[in-house]
Amino acid sequence: MLRPTKHSAPAHSERALAARGLVRRQALKAAGVSALPLLGVDMFVNSHLLVATIDEINRAYGLSPAQIAALPAAQRTKVDELARKVGSYLIGRVVTQAVLISALRSVGLRVSAQQVSKAVPVVGLAISGALSGWLFMRLCNRHIAHCEQVRAAVPELPAP
Repeated sequence: MLRPTKHSAPAHSERALAARGLVRRQALKAAGVSALPLLGVDMFVNSHLLVATIDEINRAYGLSPAQIAALPAAQRTKVDELARKVGSYLIGRVVTQAVLISALRSVGLRVSAQQVSKAVPVVGLAISGALSGWLFMRLCNRHIAHCEQVRAAVPELPAP
């Protein structure tokens, strides 16, 4: 669960700081799992970590599927339009494997390089872990930026 920071910044900044802290913790886990010499295990574990992290970020911003469904029709439409406008595949949607692949493609990332690097002994595992952590952070931080844009454009959204 995201914990707000004790800074005196506006609520959206506190949310962003807390979300980025969550992303850093989860990215370290993803990097650690990817540094293991087991092919495919990291993809399974990291996809579950990513889904859980994206869901938590959506809830923190009031942009989870359930929270958006509870909005009046006009606000729901506005949020959907804004999510499409900022290019988010993850706001207000149930995150599935297909959605994750679309999101990874949208930021121009290739997971295959991370998997291929495991073939090189020792150094390859370190590269795989670093790439995995970087991919995780890049995707999640981009999602946080999209959520910030939507929240800023629709200030009348209820607090999560």
